[in-house]
Amino acid sequence: MRRYLLGVAAMSMGLWTVALHADDGAEMVLVPAGPFTMGGEGRGIDEDRAEAPAHQVDLPAFYLDKCEVTTAQYAVFLNTTDSLVDGQGHPLIWESPYLPLERHDGQWRPKAGREQHPMVCVTWYGAMAYAQWAGKRLPTEAEWEKAARGTDGRKFPWGNDFDPGRFWLGQDEMHPVGTKPAGASPYGALDMAGNAWEWTSSLFLSYPYDARDGREDPGAPGRRVARGGSWVGEPYIATATYRFRPEPEFAHAYLGFRCAKSAE
Repeated sequence: MRRYLLGVAAMSMGLWTVALHADDGAEMVLVPAGPFTMGGEGRGIDEDRAEAPAHQVDLPAFYLDKCEVTTAQYAVFLNTTDSLVDGQGHPLIWESPYLPLERHDGQWRPKAGREQHPMVCVTWYGAMAYAQWAGKRLPTEAEWEKAARGTDGRKFPWGNDFDPGRFWLGQDEMHPVGTKPAGASPYGALDMAGNAWEWTSSLFLSYPYDARDGREDPGAPGRRVARGGSWVGEPYIATATYRFRPEPEFAHAYLGFRCAKSAE
């Protein structure tokens, strides 16, 4: 039986409700139910027309991993399931020099020094498979954005001002998760700007967001949305509203994920 241990963590930015997931050890933050503003007007120099129009979305409460899934966590998953494809034969990872894992005596392990780095080089199918194995799921695009920007329509998780000291962007390499606490979202999630792009469950379709229009069908073909920017690229891609839209088979050194769970 899966168990979720609940607690309250007092932080400098306020009280954040936290859940500890007993399966993969990930700490999760609670995002309360209610409406928020999704998207933007798409007219700014750092905006994309796919972000428009701004609209209201009302979501039930859910939990979100505080940090991105790490290489150490993903290695446990691969060693437990002993497969590099999902049930339909889709690849889970991209085996390349960029992969932060390596095989040793038939077992996967993080490369030295990367144990707490985000798990990257993972496809959408690989992210979905891990989430299911861990008793969770990928966040929807709407859930991800609310967790990143809150209900006041901010541009970045910490506010509206670009602040390079609050996130990893424009760097020569990726960094361990959770090492920029000043960049926390209103609910206490970390690294929701920069470090690694993050897969969501959603198909890339035009706004307004509607979970009932087929974009949350896991079997539907098409590009899936990733959010948050990465350690490489320009500042505008790390806003809470920017929509990266890779093919689900795509995997690279800057693309990872985190998991969600509906509040019960």
